[in-house]
Amino acid sequence: MRDLTEANVTGAVLDKIADDTDPRLREIMEALIRHAHDFIREVNLTPDELLYGARFIQKVGQISDDKREEGVLLGDVLGMTALVEILGDRVRVGATESSLLGPFYREGAPARDMGFDISLDDEEGEPAFIHGSVVDSNGNPIEGVVLDLWQTAPNMFYEAQVGQPKEYNDYAYRGKFRTGADGKYWFRSRKPVDYPVPTDGPVGLILNGTGRHSWRPAHLHYLIYKDGYQTIQTELFNNDSQYLDSDAVFGVKETLVIPYNKVDDAARAEEYGFQGSTFYEGAYDFVMKDDASVKDAEAAYSQRASMSAD
Repeated sequence: MRDLTEANVTGAVLDKIADDTDPRLREIMEALIRHAHDFIREVNLTPDELLYGARFIQKVGQISDDKREEGVLLGDVLGMTALVEILGDRVRVGATESSLLGPFYREGAPARDMGFDISLDDEEGEPAFIHGSVVDSNGNPIEGVVLDLWQTAPNMFYEAQVGQPKEYNDYAYRGKFRTGADGKYWFRSRKPVDYPVPTDGPVGLILNGTGRHSWRPAHLHYLIYKDGYQTIQTELFNNDSQYLDSDAVFGVKETLVIPYNKVDDAARAEEYGFQGSTFYEGAYDFVMKDDASVKDAEAAYSQRASMSAD
């Protein structure tokens, strides 16, 4: 029998990891155990506090469903997601920078034709026309790229979010677009708005308990993928948002901030399918990096990002 003490408990746990454990799993678990034990010592964690932490994790799982992932939000507000994406960008040099997936990605967004209005003709908010190109590192257009995108409605809620004050058709403000030979994309929507991340769950306890606000700068989410290229997971932020320097989840990067220019042109508005003469225009060109190892990109990322995945 081995008597555990503060001095040897960490080693005792590390010794339980089998010799044939996958090397990457071993690296992660050994570091996790060491840092977790050091954290307990640093703050002199009590048994009641450890039990509270266990219940907190349990509640994170209980509030999550196929339309909201509290675990992702937890990583976001702690800056863990931002740090992981910053480290990941080291192998994506030359491509569009990454940003956060967020807790409201939904698998299964329908395919849309170019020019489609993802707001599904919502009359709230300000009309917006968003367009650009997807090119490789040499500036050549890429055909067959899927842009899977989503945003909040003008009322600051995602369409299926708990507490949504307006009934929307399923997958409103979402859609998948596929580029043609010219690599271009374009669609209609409503200009993104600032909005708060939900605070009705466990993550809200962290924000409220530490005096932090819950606001995110207005943005559009993008997943961009095609076999043979690194997948892009990113966000484009409105340059007029008041929260660019205080994003609750630390997702803003300077290269991802774009202007929405106000246009008053009846002919162009009619061409794009808007009522009236005024709309906002946003433009951005995405750069993808070659990667021959990427195969079945759409299915692979769907499984990775889906909240129902194992």
